[in-house]
Parts: sequence; structure tokens; C-alpha cells
Amino acid sequence: MGLKICSLGSGSSGNCIYVASDTTTLLIDAGISCRRIKAALDVLGANTDKLNLLITHSHIDHIGQINMICKTFSPVVYAHYLTSAAVHERIPGYLKVKEFYGDFYIGDITVSPFKVSHDVPCVGYSLLSGGKKISVVTDVGKLTQDNISHIEGSDVVLMESNHDENMLLANPRYTVSLKRRILSDNGHLSNNSCAQAAVQCIKSGTKQIILGHLSKENNTPKLAYETTRDLIDKEGLRAAIAVASADKMGDLIEVC
Repeated sequence: MGLKICSLGSGSSGNCIYVASDTTTLLIDAGISCRRIKAALDVLGANTDKLNLLITHSHIDHIGQINMICKTFSPVVYAHYLTSAAVHERIPGYLKVKEFYGDFYIGDITVSPFKVSHDVPCVGYSLLSGGKKISVVTDVGKLTQDNISHIEGSDVVLMESNHDENMLLANPRYTVSLKRRILSDNGHLSNNSCAQAAVQCIKSGTKQIILGHLSKENNTPKLAYETTRDLIDKEGLRAAIAVASADKMGDLIEVC
């Protein structure tokens, strides 16, 4: 018994994360094409007969492809009660949408959602099965201590490492108001803030960090990786670090 996770795509252009136990298959978000998702699930050998879809929030890079995904796979869709109206607008008349308010079960996986600070209602997820735990948290301006307490003790954490602050501030294509939004507590997590949160997770037992939702304009995989790697090394800690791509699926990570 255990859990496995694979990023099918994570970035400003679209997001979808695969998590599965021995008997239950989940997707987190529906922001990449159905064609890409189907191809990735075929590679993973995933059981799509009873697919489940968890939504974090209503931004287009997270629910933009939900209509086609529902037509193709007919999943049960789970959305926070403050997000469900936006989900229904995307899939009008779809009968397999369930609202949640707190923890719930999908098969042998306990789903523990937690609110995060963003400019629309948004949640992260901790997923537990067989004594193992995986957490996914992106689109968060500031990780509070309550957020950290939810993801501490995870075997694997996929965490936002959206931008390098200096790159963002120097970007001439971004307006001042957009920069302020991204840097605010309701925006996106910087590389430095991600690294600090990663250290706390690793001290609690996390063995693998996946850096996700990187900005194409204001970050690079090398910068994101080195920022977290350097702080972990400085603290004398050890953990594996991977960087999720927006354009292709990552490696399958199994926690057994």
C-alpha cells in the first residue's frame, strides 16, 4: 500500500497533477489539454474507469479544460463550496460534481483540503493512504503556519516556486499593479519563500520536494532548483528536489 504522484503539467499556462493509491486514481486540476492527460495516463497505466478530479480554484489555468475532460473521462468532480459555482459554469448540467467543506474520503484515500491565500477562494490538498502522505499546494501568496502544519509530515510535497523576485521586479512587460498582485499575500509564492517552507517540511520528515507552477517570464528551473537546494544544504538537511514542467509530464514518484 502507498501513494504515487506525477505532475502532468504545472505552470502558469496550465496545471494537472496525478495522484493514485493501489485502488484510487485522482487528478488535481484540469488546466492542460485532454489529449495530454490521456497520453500521460496511458503511459502511467492508470485506471481511468473511476477517475476523480479535485479542483483547487477557479482560475483558467486550473479549470480551463474541465469540460472536455468531463466529456472524455466522466470523473467525479470535487470542488470547495466557494468554488463550485465557477465549476458548474464550466460544465453546465454535469451531475457528478460534489461540494466539500472539510475532510472527505475517495476510495482508500483521505482527502484533507486546506484554505490558502490567493485572490480567489483556493485550497491545497493533503492526501493520505496506507500510512503515507502527499501534499499539493500552489497558487498561494503566503504559506501560513496553519498551512505548514497541514503539509508537515508529508512524504512528498509539490509546492509552488513561482517567481524570482528580482526577475519579476525587473520585467518591463509587467505593470506595477500586476507585480504588486503577484508579490502580495494573495499572489504567488516566490522561490525564497518556497525554499523556507521546504526546509520546514523536510525537518518534519519530507523526503521529496517537487517545485511547481513556475512562471515562464519571471523564473527559470535552474533558479528555482538552486534557491531551494542552497537553503536545504545550508541547513544541513537532505531531500530530493525535482522541478515540474509546464510542457511535459514529470517522473512518477512512488511512496511505498
